[in-house]
Amino acid sequence: MIQLETDRLRLRPWRMEDLEDFYNYAKNPDVGPWAGWKPHESIEESREILSRWVAGKEDGFEIALELKETGKVIGSIGVMVDGHRPKIEGCRSIGYVLGKDYWGQGLMTEAVRAVIDYAFRTMKLRLLTITHYTINDRSRRVIEKCGFVYDGTLRSGSVIYNGEERDLCCYSLRAWEYWAMRAKEAGFSLVLPEELDREQLETMQKEFVEGDNGDVTPFMLDPKGMNFERWMERTVAWRYVVPKPTYAKSTLYILTSEKTGPAGALDLRHYLTERLLSGGGNIGYGIRPSLRGNHYAPYMLGLGVEKAKEKGIEQLLVCCDENNPASARTIEDCGGRLENIADDLRRYWIRV
Repeated sequence: MIQLETDRLRLRPWRMEDLEDFYNYAKNPDVGPWAGWKPHESIEESREILSRWVAGKEDGFEIALELKETGKVIGSIGVMVDGHRPKIEGCRSIGYVLGKDYWGQGLMTEAVRAVIDYAFRTMKLRLLTITHYTINDRSRRVIEKCGFVYDGTLRSGSVIYNGEERDLCCYSLRAWEYWAMRAKEAGFSLVLPEELDREQLETMQKEFVEGDNGDVTPFMLDPKGMNFERWMERTVAWRYVVPKPTYAKSTLYILTSEKTGPAGALDLRHYLTERLLSGGGNIGYGIRPSLRGNHYAPYMLGLGVEKAKEKGIEQLLVCCDENNPASARTIEDCGGRLENIADDLRRYWIRV
């Protein structure tokens, strides 16, 4: 049973006792048509629809928006199969409606953000989509505030209740984009090592190498016995040239925030060699040992995929050991699809 809360709203399952509230906003001629459905003509019509929602959906959900202050139901929000992408694994679409008396107060943005969190953190979706009709600027503003990426306009994308064809503005949010967005909201970013305080960076290096015996230290972060100046020279050089063709040019990024300081390292390989294709992959990463358990890894991987996108990479291979379930969860949280398990290595692909 889905129960979500925001500052002003409870998002909860519908009850038949909500019938009057539902009918009161659904009959308004300025509400339904913006979402493509006709205003309800009777309370019996509302009852029939509400009974289906109370019974629940097998492939999604439709829940009520209850205003905490009054206990009144003022709208609904749901997650359902995307009719344009029915065969895409881990893809759902979000839809909502809000009573006219409550427009312009930021309530729907509040509700949508809560459902986005639920979709990616609990449902573990890979892709969440949303649309609005071209005439609906209010919905557009909600969608943009919530961080969805504009995909384009589908001309004659829908036929509404009266037979009118309408164009659909289409948006989506990939799992890694969600985590990158939440990382920035939490104050995190990926920076180049030369942009950080040397003492803080050396302290993190030492913690990785000594705490893990180097086992999960990101490849480019490990000084391998070099002094700091030589290690930094090597790190910068690998962005442009590599010592042998089995290696790939790569960029080392450090996850940092004002609150945590250096919190982890991510090595982004610009392309895949035969060696990396069979193991290693495009990204190697690790959270600082003293900061593990804070769920920072999806933040870092999401931001890392964003860096890959900036470099024009269209899909990423990310691997982890079969005996590392925490890393597997992080990759799956960011939308990774398991291709296979070979030599105790889990190989995932992430669409950029």
